[in-house]
Amino acid sequence: MLFSERIRTLRREQGLLQRELARAIGVDVPMYSRYEHGDRLPKRGQVVKLARLFHVDANQLVAMWLADVAMNAIGHDPMSARAAELLRERLDADYVAPMPEEMSPVVESVAPPAEVSQPEPAVDPLIIKAAEVDASRRTLLHQLGTMPLYLAGDARQMMGQIPDQSIDCIVTTPPYWSLRQYKTESISHATIEDFTNELLRVMAEAYRVLRPEGSLWLNLSDFYSDRSMMAFPWRVVIKMLDLQGWTLRNDVVWNKSQGHFETANDHLRNAHEFVFHLVKGANYYFDEEQARTGGHHLGEGGVMPVDVWSIAPERSSIERYRVSPERMVAFPILATCPRDGIVLDPFCGTGTTCKVAYDLNRRSIGIDINPDRIAFASGRIEQKPLSLF
Repeated sequence: MLFSERIRTLRREQGLLQRELARAIGVDVPMYSRYEHGDRLPKRGQVVKLARLFHVDANQLVAMWLADVAMNAIGHDPMSARAAELLRERLDADYVAPMPEEMSPVVESVAPPAEVSQPEPAVDPLIIKAAEVDASRRTLLHQLGTMPLYLAGDARQMMGQIPDQSIDCIVTTPPYWSLRQYKTESISHATIEDFTNELLRVMAEAYRVLRPEGSLWLNLSDFYSDRSMMAFPWRVVIKMLDLQGWTLRNDVVWNKSQGHFETANDHLRNAHEFVFHLVKGANYYFDEEQARTGGHHLGEGGVMPVDVWSIAPERSSIERYRVSPERMVAFPILATCPRDGIVLDPFCGTGTTCKVAYDLNRRSIGIDINPDRIAFASGRIEQKPLSLF
């Protein structure tokens, strides 16, 4: 098989590990191994990612992949030779041959200069994959007990101390673009592109620290720029799917109409945000019983909740600051974090995620760049007897 042999050769020549490549394209090691042995074929987008990782021509690698796709379809059929012949005839018919030199029309005008192809802009490798660090420097969990562990600092830097594949569930609301001017958020870049890229770097760390069976629940809101909605949530999530290998399980609409007082005179009032449920592969942890019984947090106890959650935002004593509703945080933890699991919120603010995790007998880590919010979050926890964990 052309494709499988090629990627196996490239990996060995470049001294890469199967687990590194598997993680980069969003599959587990056994699945990647099947790609190299020709037992399975990846998706086209994963082939393009592999080309980038190997620093080879993506078109050539995709062509090899297409050849293997065709062979898989017809290779073992008695009519495969005839099918290949028909395919070749069709390809030849569609091919436009260059005009022979003796038949070319004479052109007296000066030919325009040849176009110089512009290289594609480089993608920051830290957006695709978190930086590799010696395991001896990722010792943060040594500090984790039954009480939430709160850390004041930049989200990406603090997450760099967390060991690989050690977190069961991440529930977080990154900073709003509209609040970047107040300089109290860990992402405060001046341009939308830089803002997006910095969030993607944090999500690359999230992918690294999350267990293979873990879940990420990412709450994102849209905003206007030059009188146009920017589709910011989808810009971020599509790049997470294409570049980082996430799998999207649900795009939940958080209906905030109750208690939402946005004023508008030339467009409809915006009364919703998105909560994206993202995982690393097919074998993620999901407790159906807890999802059904825990659905009462969403007003639907006993049945599997739908993907529209009507929950009013909770009030905050902090100016221009919203607190995530405890009801909205409780369901992801109940459904996708086992009882002995660890919950992470890299933008924890006043600590709602960690408080709910603690109330539900899960260990947790909260990170925020604002030390005042960390102090506020710590004050929300009432210590329980150790036997509860």
